Amino acid sequence: MSDIQFALTILAVIIILIMIIFNWIRLVQYRKQNHAEKSFLYKDENGLSPEEKNPYDQDLSISEKYLLSNLPKNIYRDIDAIAFIRLNKATHATSKLNLRDFIELPHAYCFIRRNEDEWQSTEDLTGSASFDQILIAIQLVDRQGPISQAHTQTFRMLSEKTKNDLDGSLIWLSHSNIEEDAKELNQFCALVDHMMTLTLIPKNNGMFDNEKLIETLKTDGFKVNKDGFHEFKGRDKHPLFRVTSLNQQPLSFNLDPYIQGILFQMDLPLTLSCKESFDAMLESITNFQKELECMLVDSNKKELNVNHIERIRYQVEKIENQMVAKNIIPGSSCARRLFS
Repeated sequence: MSDIQFALTILAVIIILIMIIFNWIRLVQYRKQNHAEKSFLYKDENGLSPEEKNPYDQDLSISEKYLLSNLPKNIYRDIDAIAFIRLNKATHATSKLNLRDFIELPHAYCFIRRNEDEWQSTEDLTGSASFDQILIAIQLVDRQGPISQAHTQTFRMLSEKTKNDLDGSLIWLSHSNIEEDAKELNQFCALVDHMMTLTLIPKNNGMFDNEKLIETLKTDGFKVNKDGFHEFKGRDKHPLFRVTSLNQQPLSFNLDPYIQGILFQMDLPLTLSCKESFDAMLESITNFQKELECMLVDSNKKELNVNHIERIRYQVEKIENQMVAKNIIPGSSCARRLFS
């Protein structure tokens, strides 16, 4: 091997060693950066699952997206206006949280934590607590309608006051435009909030045999709930539908010995798996028809046929799909709070 070949070989080895060292340094830097991005305020958006991504996230920072994926239990970005306050330093000053004023607001919630600890509801505070983060939320709508303008203004004022009193910075995680978002959500609720009702009456304009009716209710698995209604529950013990009198009151066999009809009712927003639950209700209705010689009728007491039933099933499925598309699953804890 000539001197030139030897020198070129040495140079090639040196270049290879330099590249190996360079790549090793880059790998170490990447691992450090990746570790940092997993910390509280540097969560990488690629770390979010597809289910956590939302079209409303487009204007949010990585930090805000991380916070939304780590909300306290039973706080929902789809139905709550949520504000987050980060303090410049940790404090024990729970007296500055304005809790008495928050409590007076309907469906308002306040949580605190330090660093990345579990969120703690201020309702559970029994003594001193150190915290550097505050999360406050208020529900936009319930079955009575959207949040009032007065409550909206109070919530905004308390959010700003808490931020200033505790020397922090505030960001809105969802529904910063409370009034307009509440109006939009209320319109959606009005669209899907249906009590689906089917009527059973004895054939030949007669009356039910109360003893047989009571026995059929027991045999079919109905239980009387705390409000006096005969209720049918699913395997998870969640109510699916109920039986009432024709005036939508609990059945009272002692006070009303001549029952001329009953209603099967399903509160769709509060019912898990609406379509399957509807089929279970139809199965129960079929059992009643066999045992009690009755028929399923419309508001004009005209017997319903298969086509009528299929149209009702279509509406049930449509409402369920609309709620799922809105990320408010029928029968979920989110839906139960919204439609309370």
